[in-house]
Amino acid sequence: MDSNQDDGAYLRRNMRGKVFWNPTTIPASERGKHIIRMDLNECPHPPSPAAIAAMQAHADKINRYPDGTCPEITERLSKLNGVPAAQIIWGSGSTQLLKSIMEVVIAPGENLVSPSLLWHRFHGVYEVLDADVTIVPNHADATIDVGGMISAIGNNTRLAVVITPNNPTGLMLGEDDIHRVCADTPENVLLFIDEAYHEFAVHAGGVDALEIVKQRKGPWVVSRTFSKAYALAGARLGYAYCSSEEIANALRMITSTFNISAFAEVGALAALDDPEYTKFILGSNATERTRIIEGLKALGCAPLQSVTNFVSADTGVPGEEVVRDMRARGIRIARLHDAGFENYIRISMGQPDDTDACLVSLKEVLENLRGG
Repeated sequence: MDSNQDDGAYLRRNMRGKVFWNPTTIPASERGKHIIRMDLNECPHPPSPAAIAAMQAHADKINRYPDGTCPEITERLSKLNGVPAAQIIWGSGSTQLLKSIMEVVIAPGENLVSPSLLWHRFHGVYEVLDADVTIVPNHADATIDVGGMISAIGNNTRLAVVITPNNPTGLMLGEDDIHRVCADTPENVLLFIDEAYHEFAVHAGGVDALEIVKQRKGPWVVSRTFSKAYALAGARLGYAYCSSEEIANALRMITSTFNISAFAEVGALAALDDPEYTKFILGSNATERTRIIEGLKALGCAPLQSVTNFVSADTGVPGEEVVRDMRARGIRIARLHDAGFENYIRISMGQPDDTDACLVSLKEVLENLRGG
């Protein structure tokens, strides 16, 4: 069917002429081949054997809709973290939640404050909302400028966005900065803290941001996920703690009744019941992260000191070209899109053999691009 050049007239002004960005795309040239995936910050290990068994045992029940409120795991998390069950909500991964959180707060033209260097998807959501966005540049070392963000909040600001640890830097906020952003964000502004990599931060010695934000007088939401440390990215289960039931109910209205997979809750419950396996994931991730960081240094790169399951580094050459040439060698890595960070690549942790292959290929790619 021929496209109609007038179709754009029926779209909202801010949605016209958009190009769809989908980092999960597997092109035809890669299908059926052995591709080393180190670009999506996935866990390279399968889920806990207990989680796999639980989901398999649930297979004969997927003719029925699951309870989208995830009652069993909600009660578990409520007891673990001291947040009332009515203030915990669920989404199809934390990706759905970040969009929903902004939708219930920001009307077109209203202001939100955000760091400049953050997951690319955030910028897409800002465009969909048609928000008035105040972008606060990160510090030269890629850390979030907390003071700059607080200073940028104005009379029309409704939302402040903070990510710790941050993607794509892998850097976490220190305890003092978390206290500061919680205390100094005005009480009429909702503070949204995305903690998709929470478990990695705690494993690396970071603080639990939720325990600090719960002391805040103004409204807040903290989002987390089972995709990363629990190896359940394909199950699509994210959740958020809210400062009030009113905020939680507004989010439930946006996220839909039927947004949770029948497998998601049973798999997540089983994963929570297998803490030793989660320790294995976090420990093996830390080992490979150290290998990647040291390997990047040996190749003349300047890696950021990530605490997550990925590492970003300045290669000295355009990151887009490095990604292209690595992909030609069957290894998928990512790059940073932000101004000032064009020479940065981002490598997700893999298994030991993946690390070996990545560093060998990266050495060849960098030598070629550097002309040496």
